Amino acid sequence: MARFLEVLGRFCVRRRRTVFELWVALMLGAGVLGVMHGGMFVQQSTLPGTETQRALDTLGQDFPAMTGPTATVVFHQTRDASPADWRVALTVGQSIDNISKLDRVAYVENPYVQGMGGLKDDKAVAVRLNFTGTMSDVGHADLDALNRAVEPARMAGLEVKFGGIAAMILNQPKGGPQEGVGILLAMVVLLLAFGSFLAAGIPIVVSLCGMVVAYSLIHFLASMFQIAPTAPMVAAMLGIGAGIDYALFIVTRYRQQLAEGDDVETAVGRAMAHSGHAVVFAGGTVVFAICGLFLSGIAFVGRIGIAAALAVAIMVAAALTLLPAILGSLGTRIDRYRLARVRPDRSSGRWTAWGRHVDRHAWPYAIVASLVLLTLSIPTLSLRFGVMADSMSSPKMEARQAYDIVAREFGAGHYSPFVVVAKVPGAEKGVKPKRVVPTVEAGEGLSGLTGPAGPRPSPSPRPSLPKGAPDPDKKPDKRAVLIGQELQRTLSEVPGVAFVGEPVVAGTTAILQVVPEDAPHAASTTDLVHRLRNTEIRDVREAHPGTRIYLGGENPAIIDIATTVGERMPTVVVAVVGVALLLLVIAFRSVIVPVKAALMNLLSIGASFGVVTAVFQWGWGVRLFGVDQAIPIMSFIPLFMFALIFGLSMDYEVFLLSRIKEEYDRTGDPHESVVIGIGATARLITSAALIMIFVFASFVPQPDPMVKMMALGLAIAVAMDATIVRLMLVPALMSLLGHANWWWPGGSRPTAPPPPPEPVAEQLELELTT
Repeated sequence: MARFLEVLGRFCVRRRRTVFELWVALMLGAGVLGVMHGGMFVQQSTLPGTETQRALDTLGQDFPAMTGPTATVVFHQTRDASPADWRVALTVGQSIDNISKLDRVAYVENPYVQGMGGLKDDKAVAVRLNFTGTMSDVGHADLDALNRAVEPARMAGLEVKFGGIAAMILNQPKGGPQEGVGILLAMVVLLLAFGSFLAAGIPIVVSLCGMVVAYSLIHFLASMFQIAPTAPMVAAMLGIGAGIDYALFIVTRYRQQLAEGDDVETAVGRAMAHSGHAVVFAGGTVVFAICGLFLSGIAFVGRIGIAAALAVAIMVAAALTLLPAILGSLGTRIDRYRLARVRPDRSSGRWTAWGRHVDRHAWPYAIVASLVLLTLSIPTLSLRFGVMADSMSSPKMEARQAYDIVAREFGAGHYSPFVVVAKVPGAEKGVKPKRVVPTVEAGEGLSGLTGPAGPRPSPSPRPSLPKGAPDPDKKPDKRAVLIGQELQRTLSEVPGVAFVGEPVVAGTTAILQVVPEDAPHAASTTDLVHRLRNTEIRDVREAHPGTRIYLGGENPAIIDIATTVGERMPTVVVAVVGVALLLLVIAFRSVIVPVKAALMNLLSIGASFGVVTAVFQWGWGVRLFGVDQAIPIMSFIPLFMFALIFGLSMDYEVFLLSRIKEEYDRTGDPHESVVIGIGATARLITSAALIMIFVFASFVPQPDPMVKMMALGLAIAVAMDATIVRLMLVPALMSLLGHANWWWPGGSRPTAPPPPPEPVAEQLELELTT
């Protein structure tokens, strides 16, 4: 591998013009694909194997119009207009009628029509609608059509807010000035690390070029697959941070080789052979760890992982091809435009002194560092998985404003009701057409039976049904009617249920709407879903053998995701840790070092989980992060954080251990090798960690709570890993374990090289005379 990378680096230097042309073509081609053929980032529309999916499948047999993506439209009073005014109410009704006429709308509630659902009072009107197709079919054109449809209500002076999938379209991921601040802070760290404006700008340029390609490809893939809106944000966080770090490692080694007298091509080749090898190993570890998310069993979780892994892989490719070409173009001018009074080379001595200090006081540092990480991990014991809901969004987001209006006027549970679907066994019974008996008019006599048929009166037209209404030819099955009535009586008596609607029956299927008392993200709502499924609905199902009864809806769907994540979490953890252990064993031919590295990573991950839980779930300082209330942790956030943090932690572990192992093999001294390894890599690891922290922290102001949690958790994890773990706990434990760190079955300890022979008297005399 090292030989191949050296050849690759030399080739990119010699053919740098070709490399630049290829990268420009790649960025333009990917950009065109992303802009011209990019898709919409959407949530997953199916959840195979869950009760929610079974409810949707059953609902689609007799109520197909109610299975599509949902949106919420809220009409709210202003100082100038109120739904209590009959003239304004007419405009609301006209707006709802306009929505029902849209081609992409399958069904819409209407509180002004008996039996059509919806909510209304003197201050607000709220209706839910279903689009046709799946979430991938919904786009900006549908949102534009909705805006045009509600224009009468807006013209009358009402405030109109959208929630659900319409809000998701409004809140597509987009960058902002905060990400620019993160890159500027990373530039400051690079300036202090290199002491040169030109050298500091190279990692930024390389990572941005890689990110253009990665983001464009992810946007294009969204047109082919259902990719969650969180995916590009996660890919940007990880891609930019990793890209800058990888370029930092190679540029640092390149400058060292130039200082030792190598020519430009040789310096690039050797930098690629050493630091490039570490970059490939570290990037591969991150990619493998993230791909472990596919073991979660949830498609959209795996696809977010693929998006992040794609970004990291492209950053590795940019560091191995584009970066050598840039270094070859700059040559020895890389240190031009130096920053006055900044001498980064002087910090190595201070870090060496720190490593020797930790080596002398290994026990205290090992104990204190472990206690700090364990203390920060305590809140993790109360970690509670929650749901994604508009009620958790930032107050600045339109979906949250729509929820607040509904919660204030009608009750928190009315915003996202549950749907109970019951289907009794047996074939559908259609409405039999009435038999037409021929009659004879008095004036026709018997000839009317045999003579030519005269014109018959046209049948009276069937009254038009509301759009999306069930098929009137499907006669309601009496058993389905009785099941619906029994479910209504049973569920309405359950504590925590605010309202149960009248059952609607078509054929052998009955559906009921169940409204909880509390907000969608409340723990009591989650508990209510579990109780209804495991107690009341189960009892009714057992009392009627053969009847299928399922509880579905938006909230139960996310609860099903949380359950699946909880079941698959151990599998993902074992797979990611196992692959990382295997790679470390192969890289270092040691047993103790990989096990110790995995345990240290788990400690830093636990600390980051604890901080995220304390901030968002306990509410400690949550308002500082733009969230106005304590909220539960989204179910898949810990899964993402584990895979990402474990992969990133291995980056720093590889760079530190590689230098320690190199020195140990040379001297055979387990203590001095740790000291020298800390002195040689601490500045680099600290700089790389600071860059990651600034990049991750720049995403905290994003309005999406999921992005906030992920960004804060990753920033805390990197901070813990690069300081407490890498600079205190790891050197202390390695000092305590001594030679045992590098034990390998059948291996032998390295021996220190013999000291150079002392010159004899004749040689000394000759040297003095010369």
